[in-house]
Amino acid sequence: MTKINPKRIKELQKLLKEQTGNDYTVEEAQESGIAIIRFMIAKERHKQQVQHEAKN
Repeated sequence: MTKINPKRIKELQKLLKEQTGNDYTVEEAQESGIAIIRFMIAKERHKQQVQHEAKN
């Protein structure tokens, strides 16, 4: 399983606390971070596909 750098996890925990008011464990922040990364990859792939289709 891919792991996010511990320093980045601490930053993500802080950001999640600020945004949601909830405390996240290291494991929860890790899972949330991976989910965010997967979402961003899917979003970028979709954007590229739409751009490609628009050119054709």
